[in-house]
Amino acid sequence: FFPPRQRSALSSKDTEESLTIPISKEVYEILTRRESCLCDLTEKKFGCMSLLKSIRCPLEVYRKSLKEGIEISVWMNDMTRHNADALVNAANEHLDHIGGLALALVKVGGPEIKQESKCYIDRHGPLTTGQIAVTGGGRLSCKKVIHTVGPRWSANESERCCHMLETAIINVLKYVNAPENNIKSVAIPAVSSGIFGFPLDLCAHVIVRTIKNFVELAPLFDWFKEIHLVNVAEPTVAAVKKACEELLGRSDINSLQETPPASAKCLPDSITINGLCLHIIRGHIEDQQTAVIVNSVVMNDDLSRGNLSRAILEKAGLSLQKEFLFELQKLPPYCEKFILTKGYNLACKSVLHIVWSSQSSSDSRKGLKTAMSRCLLKIQEYQLPSISFPAIGTGVLNLPNDEVADIMIDEVLSFAKEHPWKKTDVYFVINPNDSYAFKVKHLRLAPFSTSHGKLLSWWPSHQRDGQAEIENKKIGPAIELIGNCYEKLEAAKIWIEDIMQVQESHLIVIENNHIFNLSKREHAELSHLQRFGVSILEKVVGGKARLEIQGPPGAIIDAVFVIENLLCYVQENNRTKQEELPQSEGFKLCDSCRSSMPRSDLHTQCLSCLGETHVRERCKICRSSKPQTKKERDFRVHALLMETMLAPALAPRMDSAPGPLAGTAPRPRSRGRLSGAETKIGVRPDPNWAAHDPPWDPGLQLMFSRAAQSCPRVPPLW
Repeated sequence: FFPPRQRSALSSKDTEESLTIPISKEVYEILTRRESCLCDLTEKKFGCMSLLKSIRCPLEVYRKSLKEGIEISVWMNDMTRHNADALVNAANEHLDHIGGLALALVKVGGPEIKQESKCYIDRHGPLTTGQIAVTGGGRLSCKKVIHTVGPRWSANESERCCHMLETAIINVLKYVNAPENNIKSVAIPAVSSGIFGFPLDLCAHVIVRTIKNFVELAPLFDWFKEIHLVNVAEPTVAAVKKACEELLGRSDINSLQETPPASAKCLPDSITINGLCLHIIRGHIEDQQTAVIVNSVVMNDDLSRGNLSRAILEKAGLSLQKEFLFELQKLPPYCEKFILTKGYNLACKSVLHIVWSSQSSSDSRKGLKTAMSRCLLKIQEYQLPSISFPAIGTGVLNLPNDEVADIMIDEVLSFAKEHPWKKTDVYFVINPNDSYAFKVKHLRLAPFSTSHGKLLSWWPSHQRDGQAEIENKKIGPAIELIGNCYEKLEAAKIWIEDIMQVQESHLIVIENNHIFNLSKREHAELSHLQRFGVSILEKVVGGKARLEIQGPPGAIIDAVFVIENLLCYVQENNRTKQEELPQSEGFKLCDSCRSSMPRSDLHTQCLSCLGETHVRERCKICRSSKPQTKKERDFRVHALLMETMLAPALAPRMDSAPGPLAGTAPRPRSRGRLSGAETKIGVRPDPNWAAHDPPWDPGLQLMFSRAAQSCPRVPPLW
């Protein structure tokens, strides 16, 4: 992914290593929404970078040659991975990069982009609408990122908004056309069509018209050759392609229009009735850029339950749940509720949450009809131009796919008949992984189809599926690891492969002795992870601490990322405390043992705390007659240090019982550390995953097995 120029900047070393880990389509879909967390953890734990390679090749859907050899093309692709000399970012006035495309570019491009943006604002002040600022590409595969501020849409000032959008695009084209900037290609998104609310069709029309006028009227230089109009959402790609065909003519490559690659997703099919346009597309509801998207809420007080609701919450942020709960309190219980909140970090303006009632489950068909009707009336009430529906009803209401399709289409067509000439775009967004998710019959919709398109049977023929499968095997989703140490990359690969296997086993084990150092606060955070719907069991066996996590794959991965971040924090915190330990007099290790001691685990002052007596009596670490591996020597050094230094401090915390034969278990220490050979901690999980847990009382509790009665007075550390 990274060109050599960016990769060489990662370290002072001249050489770099990389590893590619093939992953399944299901794992790819799970990790896509957690890519930033995965990248942060691999950097913290292993000092390397991780990149998700998409299962889908960039899809070019339109190409046209203009004046002086300039080519304009329309692409369905992730902007963060698109190949061009310059990428255009839809930014705000302060270059905060806190949402939408801006946030995605910063996450992949790294802190360099954010730092350069801050320096620009410090020097020049905030940008005005239409202005641009240019930074480096960071870890992106581009030379420059051009940040442009598009207008915030206002229906009362539509002409001004269109003019300001033209200005923004012209400033971008002026920069890339300047010969001193050496830009051959530029990728431009649908600026302002997301968070800033610019109507999608109008936005696409203004951008294409501005490019056409610039190419025809401005003096062009030989270096600049390509303009890519790049968007990841299918509705946006369709709108831009349509604008190009209207303003520039048909594509020069007919095959792009007639036979898209088998690995690519089909562009949306649509019908128009009385001004209402119904589209059926494949994609993820949380990525849609319509005015409002619909969310199906499984539990009244928790948006993190249910795959659909959780995906929306993860991308939007916790502010969405806070507003949802605040609005929920205003409504009466035991009835179906419709709550409209802001979109926050989503590309849409608003989210319409359907909170199902018990009556909805008792009469599922009626409940779905009512929900569809109420949602469509909401967009009329708030004068919203577009709305996106997921395939609601197949999960919560447990309705067959065919019935859900018929009911949803019936309600939309009825709304179009009852409200003629009301211009509205309605999207049915189907998750690409739901095989048989939606079946739409030709005959059912034939009377309403237009000459330009008709709703097709949702899944293509078996022959096309086979071709797509072959293409996917060639491309393959994968994780690429990049770093300077091959051993660390191998360790990161093993860690990621352990995470990948949860798709089948629904279980993962974290073995990390920093668990010994978890305080009450960290243990409380472990107990809160039950909100992810997982079961967590904490064990100490043979002096090694481990966490066993069970639950649904997505929830397990969420919990693993939280726990690993927590352990990284504890490790760093302990290292800081150890560096503050006072120097002790006396003991010293022999030279060979000192050389084997890992400097990163304990402060180097601790290495001189065993004194001359230790040297005279012969080093305790060296007493073993048989050869020792480095791992065994490290363990002996750790054990001796802990026994000598920490036993006096820890002993008063233990139970004052006469000894291990007295039949009393040690008392839990105040910080929540673990004692004994097989100590277990039960964390209350979701009831569905708690069958194997021992009995417990509310809150986090320590439960000691009989083996703990004979445990040594000093807990095993490291």
